[in-house]
Amino acid sequence: GLWLAVLCVIIVLPFWTVFVKSFMSDTDIMNNPLAMWPKNFQLEGYVTIFTNEIYAFGQAFINSVYITFAGTVYQLIITTLTAYALSRRNLRGKKILMFYFLFTMYFSGGMIPYYLIIKDLGLRDKLEVMYLPAYMSMFNMLVMRSYFLGLPQELEEAARIDGAGNFRIFLTIILPLSSSILATIALFISVGLWNNWYTAMLFITTHEKRPMAYALQVIIDRSRGTSADNGSGLTMMVGESIQYAGIVVSILPIMCVYPFLQKHFTKGVLIGSIKG
Repeated sequence: GLWLAVLCVIIVLPFWTVFVKSFMSDTDIMNNPLAMWPKNFQLEGYVTIFTNEIYAFGQAFINSVYITFAGTVYQLIITTLTAYALSRRNLRGKKILMFYFLFTMYFSGGMIPYYLIIKDLGLRDKLEVMYLPAYMSMFNMLVMRSYFLGLPQELEEAARIDGAGNFRIFLTIILPLSSSILATIALFISVGLWNNWYTAMLFITTHEKRPMAYALQVIIDRSRGTSADNGSGLTMMVGESIQYAGIVVSILPIMCVYPFLQKHFTKGVLIGSIKG
């Protein structure tokens, strides 16, 4: 019990420190960097990131919500359909298809060809570039495929005797039994999309189209004396409280969603890793 309590403190302490400092002034942060509670409670950091034209965190938050929701639905559908197809034991050309998918885990075309493809597709400086090209993670697909392989074959055989086809079996039998793995993969996808700032740095040039992760990266880079802004032409010194406020706003949505998916997440990871 004591070791568990110590572990909880070690895990929670960094989050609590960031949260507390987001309500402190820059002077208080510098004078008391180990403070566990704000001496002079203030909301200047939060007000600044949501009202200042440079940061535009409100619009960035909306952009990230759209990217995360649309991208999660899009990638989850493709991942689920692909994993189900590759879990069928009588699928023709299964080995060739598996090789094709696994090959992409180890080799890529490189950054320049990828950039040229994005440009030719007309996705440059569009929010859809954040999720459309990366349509599926091979790791997620393999975990889900392992789960599907572990489902009882007798259920499908009984459904086929009743005249059900592959798609009907998938919708009425496979999906209802796969809520845990679906929640797990959905969480993997959404966290990845929510935290993705590198793609935005490469392809998003309009100030108002930045996702929140990249807006936070701009704040952090400015605090180091550098500028990562794309096209705004604005410069500003960034205070400590603004950085911590941006971090809190960035991680809060994921922390609010995770408790509702924790049960499915734990079960899905265990089952997907040991079956198949």
